[in-house]
Amino acid sequence: MPFNFEDALDEIMRRDNSYAPDAYAFMRQAMDYALEQFHKTAESPDLSAEELYLGFCAYALQEYGPMAAAVMEHWGISGSADVGNIVYNLIHVGVFGRQESDTREQFDNLQPMEELLDTPYEP
Repeated sequence: MPFNFEDALDEIMRRDNSYAPDAYAFMRQAMDYALEQFHKTAESPDLSAEELYLGFCAYALQEYGPMAAAVMEHWGISGSADVGNIVYNLIHVGVFGRQESDTREQFDNLQPMEELLDTPYEP
């Protein structure tokens, strides 16, 4: 049976509805953005947790500008741990893959999201 993102999202939401469904669709797009920003190739596509998180925040700024922090808050995302939870929910249903050395905890305690999303707009 072909992969269906909507079915995967339904499964995630049944197990954990901590984050808005839009956050998961955004994460798929942010992953592509991060891969491009960090010059990953088909031969070496792996991103570190920090690279994915920074790419996620940069993509949020690109898409939502000064409203990025408000959009993330609306979706239930307040920091790197939330990004890690979303990534690992997507891994659990087969949307994303992972290396054996990857852990959810690698997303903990990265640069505060408010610094990444608000600083470009501070006077």
